[in-house]
Amino acid sequence: MSTPTATTSGRRAPLVVRAVGRLSELTGYLSALALIAATLVTSHGVFMRYVLKKPTIWQTETTIYLLMIVAFVGAAYGLKHHAHVGVDLLIEKVPTRPQLVVRLVTAVACLAVVLVVMWTAYQGWYEAYLYDHRSPTAFRFPLWIAYAILPLGMLLVALQYLAMILEGVLGLAGRLPLSEVSLLSGTSELAHVQSELELDRELHPGQGTPEETGSDDERSAR
Repeated sequence: MSTPTATTSGRRAPLVVRAVGRLSELTGYLSALALIAATLVTSHGVFMRYVLKKPTIWQTETTIYLLMIVAFVGAAYGLKHHAHVGVDLLIEKVPTRPQLVVRLVTAVACLAVVLVVMWTAYQGWYEAYLYDHRSPTAFRFPLWIAYAILPLGMLLVALQYLAMILEGVLGLAGRLPLSEVSLLSGTSELAHVQSELELDRELHPGQGTPEETGSDDERSAR
């Protein structure tokens, strides 16, 4: 596995990459707030309907829109932290630099799909805004507001992909340590857990895992 050279070990990602990373982190907090709001709105709706016997017309629709924010606006946060579903059983067996090339190609392909979705969603939003489309319910919510969530979310995802691609290119060019390239970091949850366990064993050589400790206790009892 390749290691960063002395000329690149002190270099950081470009400012634009770090700015996009902070923006993606912010989307995670916004997504969490939207989820909390959706929970509160749903609880309020249940209370009004089944306790006070006074159902309202806005809770269900509002909850749907809030969950759209959770899914689409929070997608950039998920991408940054490699939280989306992926199959990396084979690619992690490949050496670092060829692995980065494969991940770059995959990221470019995913970016293309995201841009297509963003453009298509933007057209739907523009039509809803131009003709002032409303939801076909008693709430009559302006759909251009709801339809803005998907293209906005895809824009944030596209920015995160662009930042990751730029990092990967700089890593291949030797201008950024491969350890700092997000396309290569945090891709395997199992590997992360195993590395933490190995580090814990190094720091506490006399302590084993709970299973090992339990086995030692049983032997002592015998």
